[in-house]
Amino acid sequence: MIFFLQLPTLVGSSQPQSSKYDVEENVSHLMTLARIALEKGDHERASAILEMGIKICEEYEVHVALPYMYDVLASISFALGNMEKAESLLVVALEKMMQVGVAEDDSQVVDFQLRLARIYSAYDKQDLADIGFKDCLNKQKRKILDGDTSTKTGMLYVNVLFWYGLHKIRSNEHKLAKELITSAYDFSLKIKGLSPYQEMVILYTLADLHMQLGDNSLALQNMNSAILLGKGIGSIDMPKCYLKQAQIYLNLNAFDKAKQACEEALNMATLFNDHVIVGEAENLLGKIRMQCYE
Repeated sequence: MIFFLQLPTLVGSSQPQSSKYDVEENVSHLMTLARIALEKGDHERASAILEMGIKICEEYEVHVALPYMYDVLASISFALGNMEKAESLLVVALEKMMQVGVAEDDSQVVDFQLRLARIYSAYDKQDLADIGFKDCLNKQKRKILDGDTSTKTGMLYVNVLFWYGLHKIRSNEHKLAKELITSAYDFSLKIKGLSPYQEMVILYTLADLHMQLGDNSLALQNMNSAILLGKGIGSIDMPKCYLKQAQIYLNLNAFDKAKQACEEALNMATLFNDHVIVGEAENLLGKIRMQCYE
């Protein structure tokens, strides 16, 4: 769940205007080539093109496209599971942005800091992750309290709350995680900035949290809403959603509904060739049948 943000305008160029324009045109062309390579699934070529673009920008001191290129490079590393490279790219990008005068609370800076915090969370570097998440959260809160009502600021605030909540789940701080993710969902409804899929993901996460905290009735409400959204967009995550619904029904001793939801999960997982969910659904169906006969 990453929200793409508009690039800030950076300062700091000593090149003549015509030369700067030519460089920007060349960099723009390189970015187009990188995008085409990504669409073809050629991550190596896309990375090489973007790295070339960064060198050109640095040589001619044309900084406007640097955040975008670092953004895409880090995203590629993130997607390929190369967290160390993603971390290094984000650190370098933040340093360069500070050097050319980008504000510390600029949305692109906060977005990069958020991704760094996510990496630290994945590495179980709890202190660094907490510092990063809190800093991002405070910066976005201040902007909103100062009257920034833009969707961009609001959605980045939602993004920070959501990922901070996931970090707290990993830390087994489920009550705080619930507060953070509930706040993310409530604020997203105010600004109406979530896509149906993003809303479904948040509701699924809340359902799981409420189930972990023993509030199965509220978990069921969340899960039913997530399933309605998933149906509307034809999400491939529907087997996972029905499986979670079956688990909640089982906790509520609603065995018939649990069996129905589990069978739906099993049928859809088989259709989608999702072997993991098939196995989990078969195991849960066995538990439901055993409890029915007790």
